[in-house]
Amino acid sequence: MISLSGWAGRAATVAGVAGAAAAIDLVAKAVAEAWLEEGAVRGALPFIDLSLSFNHGISFSLFPAHDESSLALLLAIQGTLTCLVAGWALAAGGGLERLGLAAIAGGAAGNFVDRLMDGVVTDYLDLHTGGIRWFTFNLADVWISAGVVLLLLDGLPLRRGHRSAGGPIP
Repeated sequence: MISLSGWAGRAATVAGVAGAAAAIDLVAKAVAEAWLEEGAVRGALPFIDLSLSFNHGISFSLFPAHDESSLALLLAIQGTLTCLVAGWALAAGGGLERLGLAAIAGGAAGNFVDRLMDGVVTDYLDLHTGGIRWFTFNLADVWISAGVVLLLLDGLPLRRGHRSAGGPIP
């Protein structure tokens, strides 16, 4: 069995988690585009429908990119931030922090590649409760959200073995 330690181990973890997250996201988007029609709604679960839509902007369609220059700017910003988060994951001190940042980087990479290929980000998961529709998203957004949750958990001072300025918590 191969054992990676130090920088190589961190790099393998980050690349594996981010790569898997991005790949799963891109495959799911391709399946959604092949299986769903834009605007049509298919029931999946009591709180999630499948509904194909295309996001021209960033979160919640803010700052839409409808021309070449705004798309190039959005891709430059998105690519830069994805690389910064991946670098932060490599430098992370703890495993949970590294895992969370790698998940965020993988989700961001999935959305970046989707936008690079199509000029838009494909969304297909439509969250709702009762008669209220919340938003439509994709698996990249799930990876990003899960990464944020892991970072929050890592920051909890009550975690067993978590080190603070004063050392381990008894």
